[in-house]
Amino acid sequence: MSKLNPKWTRANGLILIFFGAALVLGVGLILIEKKPARPEAQGQAATETDSEQGSSTTMSVNTLPLDDLSVTAITEMSGLTFPTDMTEFLTSRGDTNRQLDLTFVIPSASAATFLADSGLPAPVANKRLVIHSSPLWKVNPPEGSTISSSQGKFGQVKRAVELVGERPGFIRARVVITPT
Repeated sequence: MSKLNPKWTRANGLILIFFGAALVLGVGLILIEKKPARPEAQGQAATETDSEQGSSTTMSVNTLPLDDLSVTAITEMSGLTFPTDMTEFLTSRGDTNRQLDLTFVIPSASAATFLADSGLPAPVANKRLVIHSSPLWKVNPPEGSTISSSQGKFGQVKRAVELVGERPGFIRARVVITPT
């Protein structure tokens, strides 16, 4: 029988347990990351035509075609008809092209026309649809602001529009566009 140093054996045992746990964790993370791909979602592109609006949008599944963020390109993709009197037009997209946030200011009198021309229903007062922050806005509008919301689909995109009282006579539109 050989004599082993008990401190040395205990230390090696703890090291062995630590590396074993790290190995199991690493293998687990690799297996979780490699989910089986669904055949219908692999690189598939879809085209849908909205017969009411007469538009056609082509995009990969769960992403938006955001190579061009001009007002014209966003109008073609989303069906939103931007008022000619809008100001402060800004856009923000994430790295994954799964969401486009945009904002602009319009006179209060232009809000109903913007929604109607964009094929959206009349806004619902005191209803929040945009409940996330963005580089373009804070989660909550300034206290005391009026707020109303409308939403709808166009082709392969969902559109959520929140109209927030900006200053007397003006409204800030907060718009979120996502794939259907």
